[in-house]
Amino acid sequence: MKYVLLIICIGFISGQVLDQRYHTTEEIYSLLDSLNQLEELDGWFHLDTIGYSTQENIPILAVKISDNADLKEDEPRVLFVGQVHAEEILGIEIVLDLINNLLFPDASIYTHMNILKENLEIWLVPTANPEGLNVVHEGLDVSYRKNKRDLSPDGPFPNGIFDYDPSIGNDVDGVDLNRNFGFNWAFGDTFLEPDNSDYASHYDYYKGEEPFSEGEAVAIRDLALDNDFVFSIVWHSSRSGNLSEKVFTSWRWEETKDSPDLSMMKSIADDFAGLMDTEDGTGTYLSVYSGSRNGKLHDWFYRETGCIQYLVECGTANLQPDSALIENTIDRTKPAMVYLMDRAIGYHTAGQECNCSQVNGVVYDASTNQTMEGAIVEVIEHSGSVLKSRLTDEFGRYRRILDAGTYTLYVRANGYTPQEITTVANNSGTTTQDIFLQPVENYALTLNLYHSTMDIVTIDGFIKDEFGDEEIQITTGDNVFQLPGGDYTVVFPLDNGFIPWEKYISLDGNVSCTIVYVDGNEHILSESWPWPDFEGPWIAGNVVLRSQEDPYYENGDSVLSAQWMESGLVDISGTNRVVVALNHKFETEWDHDPIILSILDDNDNILGMKSWTGERWGDYERNFVTALSESTFTQVKVRLEFMPDQTVNYQGWELQDMKLYSIHDEYLDVAISTGGVSPKIPMKING
Repeated sequence: MKYVLLIICIGFISGQVLDQRYHTTEEIYSLLDSLNQLEELDGWFHLDTIGYSTQENIPILAVKISDNADLKEDEPRVLFVGQVHAEEILGIEIVLDLINNLLFPDASIYTHMNILKENLEIWLVPTANPEGLNVVHEGLDVSYRKNKRDLSPDGPFPNGIFDYDPSIGNDVDGVDLNRNFGFNWAFGDTFLEPDNSDYASHYDYYKGEEPFSEGEAVAIRDLALDNDFVFSIVWHSSRSGNLSEKVFTSWRWEETKDSPDLSMMKSIADDFAGLMDTEDGTGTYLSVYSGSRNGKLHDWFYRETGCIQYLVECGTANLQPDSALIENTIDRTKPAMVYLMDRAIGYHTAGQECNCSQVNGVVYDASTNQTMEGAIVEVIEHSGSVLKSRLTDEFGRYRRILDAGTYTLYVRANGYTPQEITTVANNSGTTTQDIFLQPVENYALTLNLYHSTMDIVTIDGFIKDEFGDEEIQITTGDNVFQLPGGDYTVVFPLDNGFIPWEKYISLDGNVSCTIVYVDGNEHILSESWPWPDFEGPWIAGNVVLRSQEDPYYENGDSVLSAQWMESGLVDISGTNRVVVALNHKFETEWDHDPIILSILDDNDNILGMKSWTGERWGDYERNFVTALSESTFTQVKVRLEFMPDQTVNYQGWELQDMKLYSIHDEYLDVAISTGGVSPKIPMKING
């Protein structure tokens, strides 16, 4: 039975140049289905359809191997993907061989494989691109790279014809699935963009019309979001040979900007790259940094989910070698996958150097001892706003692979007192650090809606904190909300001449404040873009202001490059609250290239300010900057600033419109309530 993967072969279509050792899509699926029927594998083998291909609706199959494989258990999870690019088929055979070893291990590895199966959930996707795999195996184009999305030479729309070229590149149809993931997707190739490299694989890197436009990418995305993988490998092959036999870890951009966990990820990559001998026998695979930004899986996996995913280029420019070299490549690359599985559970054999450092544990509600899903567990020493929050899973569990050392965990959840905990990870084994969060007391936030008539008025707004936004609606008079103690921002956008209302509130007792619903003095600042007082490459057109004319702001050699623009002074004499309402979108380097909007007086004193970094390049969003005065204002102006450090560039800042409102507000203060209140609307912020 242990040779089951090697003996299923079917005759190939005339003209096929591939060795018959390679598995077609039909063979792969027949094999997986046959394994799923074996009684001896009940409970050890779970076959799942995780999605469908874009053009031909072919199921994308994934396998989970574990004890109790049909159940989701509180165990580390790992993922191995055999093939994403159609012609890179060596990885399929590597993954199928791993399935064989796990299910039918030889006596020499029997105990080791059982330990892995009993302590891990091991997911395997032999092919994430069955459409492209069929193109290769049908002999149409053994250099084909993409899926088969139907496109046209006249544009990115279907024409009912499979437009391909049997030579390298020039395939009109299809999307490069490794350019279709949402992180840094904008930097991928546009439709029919030529390849300017010496290899000249024109059109092969098309990113698609939008992130996750392809069913194959959605399938892998959803699998990742549902499973909190610790480690992953996606197998590739370098058809040019320029990237052969390399292990790519997550980013080092412009050779200066590192991903927050890079040192740890690179040290692990160094270890398992050193376990894979090169084809010529003169050395081992090379561990390298990834410097590109163009919608790749491994960067998205790490940024979005925390999974440490490696892109491994196996083989050489001999992209589809014969059966002897297939077996040789499998034998040489197998130790890498076993190493990552061992690292995930902290396993090492006698006499083997131990490298087990990680911290994991369960977050509990201290009052009930119930586990808490969705708590944020941040390692301060490995943090950055580019990363999505690392959350506990459905078992309340968090897992962080770390180098040996001392770390600070900052743990928080909605409705609980945050905790900061010092913990030590060491190479001798896993550090278990359970955490008990204390619930905070609920307080009443009373919002009184004031207006100058006797009418009943209803307005919409929202309350937000770091755990999410909650839409609310208030009516004339008092509106009471019960909220856990903490820090909130309350916003009522309003419009049509009514002045927006926004306030930051630290809720450590019962609090009340008044929202004034009256006409404000309105000044449309965007009508005069670009303002005459400015420095930098601002460009205005069609009422839109952009930070630069080109699609991306510049990289350069300077340490810091600031650009700014100031409006003229606006007379708002007699008012004490001024709000600037801004519709904009932006994409800048996280934590490094801030955009800033300030409200200044005529002496350049800052009265109110907000800054943003990161990616909000979807729909325009409305933000507000507020300035308050204990007396009254006379004149104010608005200053825009953009401060890129010119090492990593993005799409910059685009402003759609801007208005300045001012009123005299008699209800600026936030009052602390001492009496009891009965809430009209109970509410809880949900992440």
